[in-house]
Amino acid sequence: MKILYIDPVFGMSGDMMISALIDAGVPFDALEGLVGKISPAAPSMKPVRLTEGVVSGIHLEIGESDRYYTISEMEEVISGIDIGKKVKDDALGMLSRIVAAESKIHGMSRDEIHLHELSHIDTIIDLLCVAYGVGYLGVDRVFCGPVPCGSGTITTSHGSIPNPPPVTLEILRGHELAFYGEDLELTTPTGAAIVAHYTKPGIGAPAFKAVREGYGVGTYKSSRPDVLRIFVGETDEPAYDHEVEVVEADIDDMEMEYMGAVADRLRAAGALDVLFFPVSMKKGRVGIRLSVTTGMDTFEKIVDMIFTETTTFGMRFHRHMRRVLRREEETIETSFGPVRIKKGFDLSGRLIKTHIEFDDVRSIADARSIPYREVLELVRKEIETRIKTVSGSRFQVSG
Repeated sequence: MKILYIDPVFGMSGDMMISALIDAGVPFDALEGLVGKISPAAPSMKPVRLTEGVVSGIHLEIGESDRYYTISEMEEVISGIDIGKKVKDDALGMLSRIVAAESKIHGMSRDEIHLHELSHIDTIIDLLCVAYGVGYLGVDRVFCGPVPCGSGTITTSHGSIPNPPPVTLEILRGHELAFYGEDLELTTPTGAAIVAHYTKPGIGAPAFKAVREGYGVGTYKSSRPDVLRIFVGETDEPAYDHEVEVVEADIDDMEMEYMGAVADRLRAAGALDVLFFPVSMKKGRVGIRLSVTTGMDTFEKIVDMIFTETTTFGMRFHRHMRRVLRREEETIETSFGPVRIKKGFDLSGRLIKTHIEFDDVRSIADARSIPYREVLELVRKEIETRIKTVSGSRFQVSG
């Protein structure tokens, strides 16, 4: 498995990440051509090799521009770029994290938000170039070390605000942070969005063999080197293990008809699994044990929701490791119409499971007044035939 490990020695920003990607082998000419497609008013870029102590790396000089965009315009520009779908999807994914955080912090809808500094063309450049660079390296997974944050206050278009800015903290919610006594914005919202989009909280990088490194070098003068380092590595260890919390609560004084609705809300809030089942409690009373598996990034939210939505006065936590298959979703055209299937791949990249989306089967069956099982069997046969034709081997599709 090929991985990218981000070592944010002195923080994270879009231009520092681009610089490190260039130093790791991403061709600058391709990035320059990509930026040229954004707008005729796009600023110039020039990679300059700088030395920070004993470290030699790339510092990206970006020219001046007074071009700003609304959120909708930024989405239109990214969507309209003549580049691969994965690059555009990743760039839009990072932008959506910035917008969602700004919306939550300011208590506004996305249509009311003005991104101020983040509406500059530099943000589009950062998102697209990082997405292209990560894709160019062909990595299967991305990991990141603790993200450095400064202290004190910084001056922005909103005036003097705490450092790190609230929007940066919101984007990085659930991720491991490291606070330094520097009155500098060590990690920008764009840098935070890169981490949040490509990595998952609570998942450490497996041991790997470094194939190449890249250094992005900044110009801040501090006791710490102003460097962002990345490693491209190879590993045989599973990279799909991550820590989860299993939250349990035993309840015997709550109307049980509400448990199903509570479970639905917990799943909607990001819980990975929600189970509830009967247990024998004190004095022979029959109660319900609620068991919720949640990622570290949604743990506090799930705990608060359990306290709010149920009658429990306490709960237990158990930390476990969870392993899942790498998954992809594909829409297949059948004689009944489009049907989504979920694919599961093992560590070698081999397709080992395929599951038909029940909601699509239900929609087809309801529209044609056909039994669900009959539609499922017919759709399954079509999909199995399709996979057998493509792969040349028999494959079992589950419903």
